[in-house]
Amino acid sequence: MMIKDLIMSSNYSLLQSIVTISFVALFVGMLIWINRKGSDSYYKKAQNLALEEGVKNGKK
Repeated sequence: MMIKDLIMSSNYSLLQSIVTISFVALFVGMLIWINRKGSDSYYKKAQNLALEEGVKNGKK
């Protein structure tokens, strides 16, 4: 009963702020990671990887 009363009386604005800041930081971090220097060659190889693996295994 005490936990329920504590949760009902607590303020979620701090938790919401932490979650929002974490999401934005993760999103910006992923944008930076994807567009980092030298990643173009990796993504060019990765874009055809599934097709190449299918051809090696005899699937079309």
